[in-house]
Amino acid sequence: MMQIIIANPWFAYSLVGFGAILAAIILWRAKNGDAVSLFGLNVQSNSQLKVLEKDLEKLNEDSKQKSYVITSLNKLASEVSRVMTEPESRAAFEDQRRRIYNYLLSCVVAVMAGKKANNPKVCIFVDAGDGTLKVHEAAAHSPDGMRKLRLPISDSAAGYTFHTGEAFFSGEIHTPGNRFKVHPKAESTYHSLICVPIKSGDRVIGVLSVTGDETRSYTSDEKNYLTAFASVLSPLLYMELYRKIPV
Repeated sequence: MMQIIIANPWFAYSLVGFGAILAAIILWRAKNGDAVSLFGLNVQSNSQLKVLEKDLEKLNEDSKQKSYVITSLNKLASEVSRVMTEPESRAAFEDQRRRIYNYLLSCVVAVMAGKKANNPKVCIFVDAGDGTLKVHEAAAHSPDGMRKLRLPISDSAAGYTFHTGEAFFSGEIHTPGNRFKVHPKAESTYHSLICVPIKSGDRVIGVLSVTGDETRSYTSDEKNYLTAFASVLSPLLYMELYRKIPV
């Protein structure tokens, strides 16, 4: 082989040129998403590597989210327990209550804001006593709008959850046949909605809901997280609605 190359230098140049062209083709195919094999050596496609990187990044984000949820729930449970066992006075209770709700709502917003375009808005609804639900606490909503908002228990997604005790979960609430009803005085449009019941035993005492501006803003994981927050909140809400607080 070496004798042929020495005797015919043009042949060596041809081999080098062919090798360069072959390498360029392999790199071009890999860059454009193909998996290339040469002499038993697999060249992984660039697109597949990017998919793996995105999968690993998502796993890492999910792990961080779960860790944050667990930490937040532990903190909330501790604070709710304290306010129920140590209400020295009405003023002290109201102060502790306000702090708990501020922390709870900020945690829920943080957990649900996986994508910036979600713009999660959170509401806690309770029975207004006239066939409607009223806002007990809320975050990221207009204060004036929340004061006036009433949802019919018989004809709304939150009302369905309050009446049945079943969660409402939709990634496109405007789909025909959906239980969601557009409120005539709504100030914004959103597409995703989760409503979970706040229960004391089997009794539904409220509804925790979150909206998302984008379609399919949330997954079943977020629904489970919201359910966990509702469970931790339940004793405090029950105390507010049905137990006498010291003067």
